[in-house]
Amino acid sequence: MTRRRRRTCPRPDAPVALPDDDDILSEILLRLPPQPSSLPRASLVCKRWRRLITNPQFRRSFRARHRNPPPPPPPPPIGFFNDLVRSSFFSSVLDPPDLIPAERFSLPLRDDKQWNIFGCRHGRVLLYNREQKEIVVWDPPTGDYRRVAVPPEFDNEERTIWNGAVLCAAAADLSHVHGGFCSCPFKVAVAGVTSDNAQVFACIYSSETGKWSDLVATAVPFVVYSFSHPGTLVGNTLYWMPIGRGDGIVEFDLDRHSLAVIEWPSNAKVSGNGNSRVVVAEDGGLGLAILSCYMLQMWERKICSEGVEIWVLQKSHKLQKILGQMSGSVVLLGYANDIHVMLLWINARIWMLHLDSLQCRKLWETRVICRNHPYATIYDSGVAMGLQNLLHLHQICS
Repeated sequence: MTRRRRRTCPRPDAPVALPDDDDILSEILLRLPPQPSSLPRASLVCKRWRRLITNPQFRRSFRARHRNPPPPPPPPPIGFFNDLVRSSFFSSVLDPPDLIPAERFSLPLRDDKQWNIFGCRHGRVLLYNREQKEIVVWDPPTGDYRRVAVPPEFDNEERTIWNGAVLCAAAADLSHVHGGFCSCPFKVAVAGVTSDNAQVFACIYSSETGKWSDLVATAVPFVVYSFSHPGTLVGNTLYWMPIGRGDGIVEFDLDRHSLAVIEWPSNAKVSGNGNSRVVVAEDGGLGLAILSCYMLQMWERKICSEGVEIWVLQKSHKLQKILGQMSGSVVLLGYANDIHVMLLWINARIWMLHLDSLQCRKLWETRVICRNHPYATIYDSGVAMGLQNLLHLHQICS
């Protein structure tokens, strides 16, 4: 009689222990995703992790690792700044735990009521103080900012600055990842109207030279009063829509340092710039979005067979197909050309529309209609916000 051999169950593997070597553990932690909550949450695991993560060398390595990836797609907005400038005027659209409290992006200026916001681009916010004749370029995640004095001849009885735009000095390099002021110089362009309402002017400031360029001006074929909406950057050219007794688009070529006025599409359903924005077209060229009732028209500037530039209607989108049945007024509140996102106010609700995918998201409800400036940045949204949150948490725990 043979005995049956009893099957032996394999012993369960022992739990994998964390590496004892700090260098190996640091390499693992460096691979955390660059979300604002990643480093603060990891630092709560144990004292050892917090010690490694708060080490200045680790922070530099984490920043460098996530600043040099392959060129990523446009980042989603992390929130919006509204036109009602005050100490806290930011609304985050991130979900917990990445949601950013409004007070984290509070304006670091005492006289906040005297400032106008001109727009956001490449992770920076541009503000202007008309009384002090001063520009401020602000990096919200770090709280760092730069003050730039505006020459008095740019804004006086003969001329008035109405709008401006901030951009990274390396904006033309598509592989460039925008960073802080030390690593990424910036440029500021301002645009305005002469006192006779017959000309528009523009000039540009470079943080690399610390100087303003000469003013350039051009006549407008209609009475012009101001510029309302933020400028749109297409290639290395800025575009603004003037407010006046006619319709057109002001073009500021940053390479040639020249101004021109482009006519409005003659067969557009609506005129004026109340519900329209200059946008980046699908091919990267100059585009125009016009909202008429519940129809969104997408125009593009093309060169016809005769070698002349003309406006061509590329697409028409019915908002009912995107958002469902709706009623009430529709107002175009804002547009961000670097992320191709539009903000709409529909019947006391704020909607965010991605023009590439036509995906829409309801953000919040409000009866207040004011211009909003989408804010997004690859560098700041994850790396800098995570590091700033981490340092704040470390101060509390230590």
